[in-house]
Amino acid sequence: MAKKVQVTLTGNEGKLLIAKAAVQTEQVKKCMKGHKLLLCGGTTVSAFSEELGFEPLRISGRIEASGTRTALQISKVSHNLLIENGISKNVDKNIQAVAETLSSNDLIVVGANAIDTAGRAALAFAALGGGSRGYALHSAYMQGVPMMILAGLNKLIPDLGSAQANSGRTGVDCSMGAAIGLYNLFGVIITEIKAFEILFGIEAVAIAGSGIRSGEGSRTFVLSGEEKNIQKAWEMCLAIKGTGLSASQESLMTCIGGCRHCQRHEGCYYKMKAWGEDHETF
Repeated sequence: MAKKVQVTLTGNEGKLLIAKAAVQTEQVKKCMKGHKLLLCGGTTVSAFSEELGFEPLRISGRIEASGTRTALQISKVSHNLLIENGISKNVDKNIQAVAETLSSNDLIVVGANAIDTAGRAALAFAALGGGSRGYALHSAYMQGVPMMILAGLNKLIPDLGSAQANSGRTGVDCSMGAAIGLYNLFGVIITEIKAFEILFGIEAVAIAGSGIRSGEGSRTFVLSGEEKNIQKAWEMCLAIKGTGLSASQESLMTCIGGCRHCQRHEGCYYKMKAWGEDHETF
C-alpha cells in the first residue's frame, strides 16, 4: 500500500542523509573494494568520511552570516583524504600528484557551493586557480576521473550560468569576506531527493524551505512510496534529528581581518577594515 508523509530536515540533517546514501552507491562500494577514493573536504563530504568510518575532515572555505570566509588556522587534520584498500591517507601536501595517479576506475567525492535546476554544480574558490585543489581537480578531469557531488538543496541557486558570469575573485569593489569565483563540477549530484531514492526507493518532493531559529536553512519534503519503505525513511529522519555539523572542530575557527590568509584573498572588507581603510561609501 502506498503511503505519503511529510518531513523536515535541517541543513546538517540533510547532509547526513546525503552522506548515508552516497556510501550505499555502487560507485563507492566498488572503490572501497580495490580502487581509489579521493575525498575533497567540505562539511557534507566530512559526514561521508565519518559514515565510511574515517575521521571528520578539516574545513577551509565556508559561508557564514558574515560572508565568505576561511579557517583561521591550518591544522594537521586532512582536508583532502585518499582512501585505498581500506586505508586513509592525508594528501593535502601532494593532492596534485595524487590526482595524476587516478583513473576512470577511481572516484572523487566533492561538495558544491552552488547547484541549479539544470543539473549543474560549482565549487567556490577564493585562492588563485582554486589553490592546490583547484589545479588537482582540473588534472583529474583530464584523466577522466569520475566525480560524485554531494550537495543539499540549500545550495540551489536560480542559474549557475548567470552566477559564473557575475562572480570572480576580481571585479567586485568590496565583499563580505573573500571575493569568490566558481569552478564547474561535472558528475552525479546527490541531493536529499536523490538520497531518499537511493536509500529507500521512494519519491521525495521539496515543498518548502528555510525557517527560523534552529530551522534556518531547512527543507520540508513530502515522501511517497510503499508503506514499508516510507516507514524506514520516517524512522531514519527521526533518528538523525539534532545532527550537528561534521567537521574537524579546530578548523571551524573563522579567519579575522589581517590574518595570514589575507595576502591571497581579494576584496575582503574585513581585511581592509583591519588595515584602517574607509568603506563608508560601500
